[in-house]
Amino acid sequence: MSSPEEPDDSIELSRELVKKYDYADSLLNHWITSFGLDKTLQIIENLRNPYDTIWVQVNTSRIDFDSLRIIFEDMEYNVQKHHLFDDFLEVKVEKRDFSIKDSEIPSVIVDIESSSNISLGKDVHTASIVKNDKFVSGDKVKILDHTGSIIAAGTAEVNSKEIHSLHQMTVVKVTDSHGYAPPLTELSFYRRGFFNILTPVQALGVKSLYLDKLDNILVASSDRGEVACYIAELTNHKTPITVIAQNELQVKAISRQIERIKTRAIRLLHVPFLSFLREIHEMKYSSVYLGLQNSRTAVKPVFSSNLSAGRLREMTKAQANIITYLYRCLHENASVTYTTHSMDYLENEGIFKKILEKAYYESQSFPEEIRILQSKKIFKSREVPVIDTKGISLDLRNSSIFLDPIETGNIGGFLAKFKFKQKTK
Repeated sequence: MSSPEEPDDSIELSRELVKKYDYADSLLNHWITSFGLDKTLQIIENLRNPYDTIWVQVNTSRIDFDSLRIIFEDMEYNVQKHHLFDDFLEVKVEKRDFSIKDSEIPSVIVDIESSSNISLGKDVHTASIVKNDKFVSGDKVKILDHTGSIIAAGTAEVNSKEIHSLHQMTVVKVTDSHGYAPPLTELSFYRRGFFNILTPVQALGVKSLYLDKLDNILVASSDRGEVACYIAELTNHKTPITVIAQNELQVKAISRQIERIKTRAIRLLHVPFLSFLREIHEMKYSSVYLGLQNSRTAVKPVFSSNLSAGRLREMTKAQANIITYLYRCLHENASVTYTTHSMDYLENEGIFKKILEKAYYESQSFPEEIRILQSKKIFKSREVPVIDTKGISLDLRNSSIFLDPIETGNIGGFLAKFKFKQKTK
């Protein structure tokens, strides 16, 4: 890892990066201080590229592994058995060299939420459009994110003057993009519950749980239900799983997932995480998966960000606050898996350090399947030059994993294991 450099030496370059990528200067200076200039440049440029593969978890209660692989092969997807896990397939994402030189082509600007999918070949729908030039059906159109970076091009399906009167219709059919990810969630086999799609961190996080048939599992995560559905599959849909959804959109998304895989093991609660933890809990949980709202700075592809260093610290404080109250709903010696999709030390190793400073938490080793991969250096922790890790360096090595999106060619992030420990009298 590059040694940290003082941001004052790179003020001009920082300004150029702000202008090019629209990152807040406070975040860039924080990263330059944390990672060094060369690593920061590598991170920003690499995160603009598509990830390499999609991790597909096969629901063997609905279809056998080889049958699903054959289905994908018949559809001419580049698919292979996962090189680490027997219940996963990897579907290759096609990467492309893409650029548009004709400045006269009309453009549409899309929101941050949809830019990643559009850059991987998804079409532009009415709800994604922030601003647009005039065009007519059949025109070639270039697609920009909110910073003005061209992420795709396509053919207009409607006249531009019709956009505001339409609802959830395709406005531009994407024909060229930085990559192409097969539309797996649009397949009938997905709707029938044959498979789930998880990020590497989510997959490793679930595999890091210590699952027992007598468990009572809590999932407090900002995902759309993929984690809970995978846990249900691993526990043969017989272990109770409580999922916390913080808003209506998440409730709808998780409900669809539950219906899709036809499970009765999942109980869905609509309540803010902190409100839930402050309740009086007669029913305690023995295993917890935490995937709280975080900066998502390790998610590929990301072309721009309105994240500031101040906002990052607010997110870090919020995550640490939730973990502080977690003991209120846990059994004695309850096992916790904490995950983020973040590159940043503050959210990852920094929060883990704060956890271990509490009298009622201690680090926990991973299950054997993950420990074997750790021993082979396939997954490992990282050195943290900007945080005082004195006293927890061994805990970091044994109880945390960092997935660098640059090294893995996929969505990255952090996971850590710890357990609830009652205070001694």
